Amino acid sequence: PNLKVALSEGGIGWMPYLLERIDLTWEKHRWYQNVNKEVRPSDLFREHMYGCFIDDFEGVARRHQIGIDNIMWECDYPHSDSNWPNSRQYTTKLLQDVPDDEAHKIVELNARRLYNFPRIDRK
Repeated sequence: PNLKVALSEGGIGWMPYLLERIDLTWEKHRWYQNVNKEVRPSDLFREHMYGCFIDDFEGVARRHQIGIDNIMWECDYPHSDSNWPNSRQYTTKLLQDVPDDEAHKIVELNARRLYNFPRIDRK
């Protein structure tokens, strides 16, 4: 029950479809399958799974279907997929239409919570 899984380098744009599909399938077939008949698969996903992305405009646009608390931006330095050395500028563009409180979760707070990173107050 305490297992948490972060899907690194996988993007998040595909997640809304997955969540829709697993819930629709569960609704149709849960009564004759050996599955939990009370808890929706999407609820289990949101309790245990995290999606990580480098650049995913579609996923960011559909972030509420995934769950703001379940997505994290990654820069992936020093791999060639990263946007380094322009990571901050690129992410500013990527999240320009995202409210500050949501962007803060996506780029920092969700990872701190998941990995138990302490908050550092800089003065």
